Amino acid sequence: MKNTESPLLSDARRSRRGFLAVIGLLILSSLGVVDAKEINVLFMGNSFTFRHDLPELVEQVFEEGQPDLEVNVERIVYGGQDLFRHSELYFSDTAVRLNSITIPEIEEKTAAIESMLAMEEAPAFYSSYFDRAGLTPIPWSGVQKNLAKAVRVQKTLSQRIEKGDRVKWDYLVLQSWLDVVDDVDAGYAEYAQKWAKLAEREGIKVILYITAPHAQNKEPVTGPIGLERTEMEMKTIQLLAKRIKPQAVVPVGLGIKSIQEGGTDLKFCYENDFHPNQYSAFLAANMFYAALFKESTEGFAFDTVVETQPKGKGKGKDPDGGDAKVVFEGQTKTLLQKAAYEAVVEFNEGVGK
Repeated sequence: MKNTESPLLSDARRSRRGFLAVIGLLILSSLGVVDAKEINVLFMGNSFTFRHDLPELVEQVFEEGQPDLEVNVERIVYGGQDLFRHSELYFSDTAVRLNSITIPEIEEKTAAIESMLAMEEAPAFYSSYFDRAGLTPIPWSGVQKNLAKAVRVQKTLSQRIEKGDRVKWDYLVLQSWLDVVDDVDAGYAEYAQKWAKLAEREGIKVILYITAPHAQNKEPVTGPIGLERTEMEMKTIQLLAKRIKPQAVVPVGLGIKSIQEGGTDLKFCYENDFHPNQYSAFLAANMFYAALFKESTEGFAFDTVVETQPKGKGKGKDPDGGDAKVVFEGQTKTLLQKAAYEAVVEFNEGVGK
């Protein structure tokens, strides 16, 4: 997870985790515990998944709230990218299908990526997607480095399969990224439906992780910001949830909105960086638990988030020069935990209407 070059766990990390899982199960068996469980979760997204090692935070809070649950997390991330590009440019389906895909299939996908990498201009389908959704695409030149990374990722997957290192995912987390529009058949919702169909064929349950960069405040506020967009996104995602029936939805915008109502000094992004800060990451991790297990995390010991990208501010610092490590306690911790649960309840009630 610490290796920024590969979106999947290192061999050493994976072997260590597998060894510990086996030992844990043996101990549980010796104690007569027969309901020990293990789940594998794959996160698909960009830096809003990568920063703060969000999958690791989710693992921590899951395992605290469900003591008999062994949680294994991996991620496949490309900076600034969305579900459309994961699907049509980087062929991240190969990672999702790690339990069933063949090496020849991966080699075919790799060749297709290399072909696009050689293109000087974007293929027609690239612009067509953004036109259809009313979104502004990044220049094709900005995609090239991710295509080169995708080639390396595909080769890594082939090597894993050669070693017999396949994984049957239990959950696939689909992260949004400025691509939720007022149309359940366009943008994020269009491709979430495609990924959900693939996941269903593979026996994988889907979790929708809806980020909220538009709502993140970098200074104190007197009320919710970006509220109109938050409401539009929630309407689209609720319609999407009715269609694909995901296992859980993590509506970060609603969590931030509930805290900003009436004003707050809490900040959810950095002054010098648009990414979610430690407060936003803590909120999101607690929301994952509330969304999947339908329980509040109030009272949990989980209390620490560490920023992984100092952005030139030096070791142990965050992009604003503050301490990378933030420990949540007291009223602030409780406020964030309550907001996480209440936001999930609010979203689910909207789906039921």
